[in-house]
Amino acid sequence: MVYPMKVVSRLSVRCNNMLLVMLIHTILQLSVTAQKNLTPFGIASQSTVYGGTLSNPNNAILPPISNDFDLNICSHTKDGIDPSADWWMFQFSFELAYITDITIYYRTEFAYRMDGFKIYVTNTSAIPPNGYLCYEDSDPGLPNITQNIPCYELGKYVIYYDATGDELYGPVVELCYVAINGCPKGMWGPNCTESCSSICINQHCHPENGSCIWGCDPQRCINGRCDTHTGFCTEGCVTGWIGQYCTCGKCKYFLKSIFRKISVRK
Repeated sequence: MVYPMKVVSRLSVRCNNMLLVMLIHTILQLSVTAQKNLTPFGIASQSTVYGGTLSNPNNAILPPISNDFDLNICSHTKDGIDPSADWWMFQFSFELAYITDITIYYRTEFAYRMDGFKIYVTNTSAIPPNGYLCYEDSDPGLPNITQNIPCYELGKYVIYYDATGDELYGPVVELCYVAINGCPKGMWGPNCTESCSSICINQHCHPENGSCIWGCDPQRCINGRCDTHTGFCTEGCVTGWIGQYCTCGKCKYFLKSIFRKISVRK
């Protein structure tokens, strides 16, 4: 069938528009989901170390990104030492991080030792962990040895905790690679290069889009209300602040002084 030129032209425009929408959607998805791996900015520790100096906890934050096990490239706690629990912990070198997700690669063919594990984000190094429980493996059957776990939480420590273990050896941790994605508190963007708006309470914003997580500063926005995505004070500024974001406290006095000087010159 031969279509008239007008129909072909319309179909072409429609297809181009659809491709453009799909491209924009893909770009937005990549910009939202791709966050910075923060493990280069801190140090790892674990309950015990198997094999002397081998299998140390920092192995888990270094390449290769793989489930293949070797004492030189994976972490490994001693088996049968503490029948109650084993753990692996990461501490950030900066104050706090807002974590978006955690990726773990466990030892190949040893999913049964991973069964029942938990992931915590905490502000202390206390064991058992007393912070936010990001994930708990409670499903029947063995867990996947490669997992990406969403965890939108602010904290200083990330703790892999296992109090279940297997029947023969008890709890054992064998992590071959861990990536902790997010941004340091107060920063956002794919590479954490953008500063959170000062209008956000405690300058704390979502690392994926910069929106204010705890809302806006009530000392600047009327009734503490703002658009969490733009930071604009939706009901205006409280007395003493001006601007779209109500971030300028001295601006009006500066402007008044300029207008005063201009009027004097006239």
